[in-house]
Amino acid sequence: MQLIEPISRKLIRLGKLYLSVLTKQTAHLDVTRYHYILSLICFHDGQLTQNALAQLLGKDKSAIVSIINLLSAKGFVYRENNPNDRRQHLLRVTEKAKQAVPHLLETFESLNTDMTKGISEEDMQVFESVLQRMRNNITPLTAA
Repeated sequence: MQLIEPISRKLIRLGKLYLSVLTKQTAHLDVTRYHYILSLICFHDGQLTQNALAQLLGKDKSAIVSIINLLSAKGFVYRENNPNDRRQHLLRVTEKAKQAVPHLLETFESLNTDMTKGISEEDMQVFESVLQRMRNNITPLTAA
């Protein structure tokens, strides 16, 4: 019998390393977690509901509520009633977020550049393509 490492472990290890560096490089912003989610909310300022964000990220609605609560407690986002549907809350960013997100985006870009140093654009396109194919292959298995 041969020991086989799941692909997920490799991806998780890489993700943890990336997040560790990202967290260190953005520690002064007090985001600590959910950097990309904050960036998404800022990009769509006032256009996303909690449910739309959950769908966009493929996350459970209750997880999104917890994330929004945390970002709200840190002073980055707030909920606003949707004037078209009072049952929905639109996600808005505060001035603190508007100041922090450009720094986050610069850090993403810098870290992505450092991480892909020595990797050609063609190899990155292959990487993206392979990830997409893997996602497409595993998606039907989640329904089984």
